[in-house]
Formats: sequence, structure tokens, C-alpha cells
Amino acid sequence: MAERRPVRGRRVSLRTRITLISAAAVAVTLVVGAVLFGALLRFSLIEQLDSAISAQAATVANQLDASGSSTTSGSDSEGSGSDGSGSDGADPSGSGSGSNSGSVDDDDSGDDDSGGSSDDSGDGDSGGSSDDSGDSSDDSGGSGSGSDDSGSDDDLPRVEGDVVLGDLDGTFVQVQNEAGEVVASTDDIAGLAALGRPDGAEHWTVRLPGEDGLFEATAAENNGFVVVAGQSLDTVDEAVATVSRLLLVTVPLLIVLLAVATWIVVGRALRPVERMRREVDAVGGTTLHRRVDDHGARDEIGRLATTMNSMLDRLEASQRSQRRFVSDASHELKSPLASLRQYAEVAQAHPDRISSQELTDAILDEGARLERLVQGMLVLARADETTLGPTGRAVDLDDIVLAEARRIRDLTSIAVGTADVAPARVGGDEGTLGQVVRNLVDNAARHARSRIELTLTDGVLLAVDDDGDGIPPEERERIFERFVRLDDARSRDAGGSGLGLAIVREIVAAHGGSVAVSTGRLGGARFEVRLPAPAQSAG
Repeated sequence: MAERRPVRGRRVSLRTRITLISAAAVAVTLVVGAVLFGALLRFSLIEQLDSAISAQAATVANQLDASGSSTTSGSDSEGSGSDGSGSDGADPSGSGSGSNSGSVDDDDSGDDDSGGSSDDSGDGDSGGSSDDSGDSSDDSGGSGSGSDDSGSDDDLPRVEGDVVLGDLDGTFVQVQNEAGEVVASTDDIAGLAALGRPDGAEHWTVRLPGEDGLFEATAAENNGFVVVAGQSLDTVDEAVATVSRLLLVTVPLLIVLLAVATWIVVGRALRPVERMRREVDAVGGTTLHRRVDDHGARDEIGRLATTMNSMLDRLEASQRSQRRFVSDASHELKSPLASLRQYAEVAQAHPDRISSQELTDAILDEGARLERLVQGMLVLARADETTLGPTGRAVDLDDIVLAEARRIRDLTSIAVGTADVAPARVGGDEGTLGQVVRNLVDNAARHARSRIELTLTDGVLLAVDDDGDGIPPEERERIFERFVRLDDARSRDAGGSGLGLAIVREIVAAHGGSVAVSTGRLGGARFEVRLPAPAQSAG
């Protein structure tokens, strides 16, 4: 027995390929999902941060409108009062008024003593009071001046205290006026230039000098001021980084677990396939009777087992047919060869017992018989190779039928009726179609008693009737097998090889037609050949 060679191809098993493909697909899915999840998480956290700093900015803007305006008005009033006081105290005319008043009192006191006394007293008190008042006014004026100096010394007033900012919880704030100048800010960005806002942007990211990372910023406008507020994105980055680290650990673990699970599941699923492979591998030329175990499952594995068994059935039937063919062919070839050998041996041993003419006739007859056998086997070999099909040329089938009728009339005394032969054309191979007609007519002539009827319609239907004994219904399918003869007509002296009807069926099938046998109108067998219509066959 020849050594089996392994089939060349992929060295990686199907189980491994399925596992790797599944793991790769899941890995890509998980990685893409992790990236999308991280992006969505960051987007969600930034949205929450934007909402928080927007609320802070709006709160500061509202407090600036409510408290900043009143604070500014109070400062203006105090400055006005102080300035007025100071001017009275410093005005020389006020002092002159006091002097004039004193002077008037002195004049009055010169005219009236008591009045003078009262005036003196009043003058003294009034003058003293006036001086004190002037001093006080001077002090107030000085105080007013001090207040104005304080306002001019502070270049960047801070927005500090619960009144304006409240608890900002890590939020930086910068207040800008209509000119874009910074008028207030929290301590963490004190002295920083005005933070610009991109045109039309509601939220944006900025970098602060001396700070690492990005800051998310927003702005709110109120009462002519722009309040810019922001918070660091460090918390967002830390949350995303934490989730990324978790995914970096869990995703590979999930891939490994899935690969292991896939390996186990696929292995169990392919176990019946491997069992069938071993069973089929054990089938050889002498063990085609063995079959694959079929447990009746209707899944893919069960259908595969059914298909494998059907294939083995066909292989076994083909092997039986081939063996029978070889056996029958050997038997058929043995008879003419033995006859030739017998004539040759007799002629050699007893030249006077056989004439040269008799020897020549025997050699010619047996040689023709051998030729028919070999020719028939060649036709069947071509049929097995599917090379008997139509060539596309139009064939006048009625001419072939009439020619075969004339041949039978010339060779035999059997009457051949051709009255029902009508003109018919079919697409095909003229040589093989001629062999179909000849085999059918020769078969009818061998079994007919005295008459044959040929029928041809433009359908295309070819019928051959004889007045012989006919064919039993149970044998009507078997007669188309190779080297099959019915018991009553098994004599090889009639010239039959057992291949004629088998050749007819193969050629007709190659042309897309069919052949059948029944009881004819003459009482014998009727063979009907149906071929495709001319338009279908000739194309």
C-alpha cells in the first residue's frame, strides 16, 4: 500500500485560526470601545466642569452688579462730603465771617454793656466754636483727601471677600471692564494680563503662567463687565487616566479569557468533525462499505455526516460498476480472442481440415466484433469524461434515420417502415447522434421477427418499434446498464455486445435529452428518444 502524504497547506489548525480571529476581532472591538469610552468620559467630565465654572462666573457677575455698584456709590458720597468739609475749613472767607461776626459783637458791646457782655460771651464761645469747627473741618478735609489718595495708590483692586466671590472652590476669576482692562481678580491670577476669549466661544482652554496643565475657562457678562472664570483640567485628566489604567489591565485579561473560552468551545464543536475525518481516512479501496457515524443531528455536523455517507455510497456504487465493467469487458473480449486462437490452432495443426476462405471469414467476423467492443468502450470512456455533448451545429436527424432504414433493408429481410418520419433538425454532434440511431435500429433488428417501424417528429421525438417479444417492465431500467443482456437474448452470436443501449443513454443525456422503453404498437419493445427543440438546442 502506497504511503500517504500529508496535504500541503496551512500548518495552523482551524481551531487555532478561529481562536486567533475571534481574539483579534474582540481585541479590536474592546480597544475601540475603550478609546470611545475614554473620549465620552472626558467629554462628560468637561461638560460637568463647564457647568460648574459657568455657575461660578454667573454668581460673581450677579454679585458684582448687586454689591459693586452700591460700594462705588458710597465711596463717591463720602468723598463729596469730605471735600465739602475740607473746603469750608480751609476757606478764608469762613474765617473772615467769624471775624466779622466778632467785630460786630464788639461794636454792639460798645453801645450796650449788657449786650456787649452777652456778645462778648457769645463772641468768645462762638469764635471758639467756629475755630474748633474749622479745625474739625480741616481734619475732615484731610480725611477726604486721604480717601482719594488710597484709591489712586491701588493699581489693581482685588475682588475679594464673601460679598463678591464667596467660596470659589478652586475657581480663578478675572473681572474685565468694557475696555478689556483687568479691574479685579482672585489672588491666584493676580497681576495676570487680561485672558482673551476666542470669538464666539462659550468655553475654551487656556494655559496660565507658572501653572502646569490646561484650564477650562468660560465668561459671563453683566453691567458692562466681563467675568472670566475657570478651573484646572487636572481632575478630569486624572479621572480619565485612572479609567485608562483600569482598561489597560482588564482588556488584555478579557481577551485572554475569551481566547481560552473560544479554544475550548471550538475544540468541542470540532470534535465530531475530527472523528469523521479519522473514520473517512480509514476508508480504502477495499473498505468502501464502512460509513461515518451519524447520530441523527440536524445541525451542520449531522448534515456533514449525511453528505459523507452519501459520497461513500456513490463511491462504492461507482467501484462496483467499474469492477463489473472490467469483468464484463474482459469476458466479452475473451470470446472473440478465444475464437481467433482456436481457428489459428486448428489451421496450424490440421491445415487440411480448414480452408483459407473459412479461416479468413472467421478472422474478419471476430475482428469486427472486437472492433465494436473497443469502439463502444471508447465511447463510454468519452461519456465518463463528459465529451459527448453537442457541438452547436445543426443536424438533420431525418436524413440519418432514413439512411439507417436503407442499411437494414439491404442487410436483412426485415421490413422497415418510415412513413412517420418527418423532417426534423436538432443541434448536436452528427457522429454521436448517428450512433444513437444505429444502435437503436440494430437492437430492434436483432429482436424483431419481421418488422420495424421508425417514427420522427419535429418535437423532436424519435421512436423505434419492433414486433419482437418486448422487454419486461422490471428489466426496462437495467437494460441501459453496461454489458447487460437479458436472459432470453444473451446469445453473442446475434452480434450484441451489451454496450449499445448504454451508449445511447449516455449520448442522449449529453445532448440534454432522455430515453425510455415501453411496449410498442407492434407488440414488441418501443424505444423513445426525446431531444430539445431546435431553438433550444441550436441556440
